[in-house]
Amino acid sequence: MLGTTYYHETIRKYVAVFGTLFNDINIQRRNSAGVITEQIKVPIEYSAKDRMLLHIRRMSTTDASVQTTLPRMGFVLNGITYDGVRKLNTMGQVYAANTAASTSTLLKQYNPVPYNFDFELTAAVDNAEDGAQIFEQIVPFFTPEFTVSVNLIPSMNVKPDVSIILNSTTTEDSYEGDFTTRREIIWTFGFQLKGYIYPDVKSGSVTKQVIVNLRMPGEEAELPEYIVLEDSSDFSVNYLLLDADEGSPTATGPMKFITETSSTGTGAAGIKTRLTVSPGPGDVTADDDFGYTTTREFFNDNIDTNLTTGLDVNL
Repeated sequence: MLGTTYYHETIRKYVAVFGTLFNDINIQRRNSAGVITEQIKVPIEYSAKDRMLLHIRRMSTTDASVQTTLPRMGFVLNGITYDGVRKLNTMGQVYAANTAASTSTLLKQYNPVPYNFDFELTAAVDNAEDGAQIFEQIVPFFTPEFTVSVNLIPSMNVKPDVSIILNSTTTEDSYEGDFTTRREIIWTFGFQLKGYIYPDVKSGSVTKQVIVNLRMPGEEAELPEYIVLEDSSDFSVNYLLLDADEGSPTATGPMKFITETSSTGTGAAGIKTRLTVSPGPGDVTADDDFGYTTTREFFNDNIDTNLTTGLDVNL
């Protein structure tokens, strides 16, 4: 029913951007003298917390041929909600030049719809020191938000600044069992990415000419009413009176203040001057910039423009 098939890979890009933020976290091991003896880059994968822990525990049993090493991190997109606070005008549009070869069209797109994307980041470590190092390499950058630029719609040159907010941080020590059971310390971070979902891209025509018609009243303006200042005398004072009399060229005595009034003939007036602005050359495309040509025309006889045909007609 909606009729248009398109895919901007918006959510895919949001997930990739979020995971990229945490793909360069390292843990350092030091000896008693404070010398770094080992540096471990913490691996990260797209995985929910329960699934990651299940994999760790299954691969850490005594009969497993390969044991999963810690520390490691996993993240998952676990919620999408509409954000009415950031809603834009539904009918608003953005435009961009169509850079395809031999084209004279432009691209346009209606305003996006705001959505919040909830992410959960999980860090599993086997000692408290490793968890503290991961924590300190993440939280100072979120105050509580961290802003990144994402190239969402390349054809429209849409590169919004997206805010990622750190909402919560929890830690748990899930040790249970005897001394042969592997210890697990879990750090969980809750984030919210404030993004947008964009509609399809449409094509439109390039404006190649702008015409401004300057009109003059085609009939005599109506005579205004006057405010008459009555003469003073020893026995009277001045009053401001509204005089509807049109007056006479030979009239003397009253002082007249003309009120602001508009002629009803202005709206029906003919065109006296026309200003036409055209880009050059005539085969200009959306991304060209060759300047403009301005043409002025003056009409002795009043003319008007037929809005249906676009042709000039005499009044």
